[in-house]
Amino acid sequence: MSAIGKAGILFRNGIQKLRTWLGEVSGWIAIVMMLTISYDVAMRYIFGAPTKWSLELNEYLLLFLVYLSGAWTLSVGGHVRVDIVYSRLSPRTQAKLEIFTCLLGLIFCAILTWQGILFVHDGLVTGARSETYMAIIQWPIRLLMVIGAALLSLEFIFRLSHYAGVLISGGEEG
Repeated sequence: MSAIGKAGILFRNGIQKLRTWLGEVSGWIAIVMMLTISYDVAMRYIFGAPTKWSLELNEYLLLFLVYLSGAWTLSVGGHVRVDIVYSRLSPRTQAKLEIFTCLLGLIFCAILTWQGILFVHDGLVTGARSETYMAIIQWPIRLLMVIGAALLSLEFIFRLSHYAGVLISGGEEG
């Protein structure tokens, strides 16, 4: 195997480990969200003293959850698909459909990554902060979109490569 092939495998393995780790972190974020929302509900309805920070914190945690778990969700087949139709297709037709949807997803994620970079840059230049209680600096939050969209783009590329291999091998998954 060539040095480029070995580097490609190492890169893919590294991205897969990062994707899996971010999926696990997202699970813990969901638990933190559940606890902070429960705390806020208890404070509001039992003690009549709602928190000022809980809603805003959970809005940002939700961004972490959505953007950082997207690539992992795609890798485990967790995104929406009409399985009742998909399962009746031949492996070759499934591969063609997957290639088509991966191309659409890749185009969308590439544009989202590009626009996200511009959005992060704007936040850095302007020093944008949220106009809420916590007044959080916005560029790190915006960076989540770039990281998530870039990882999802890579996952679409990995899937494209897999399904192109399925088509080349005659339609049998391997």
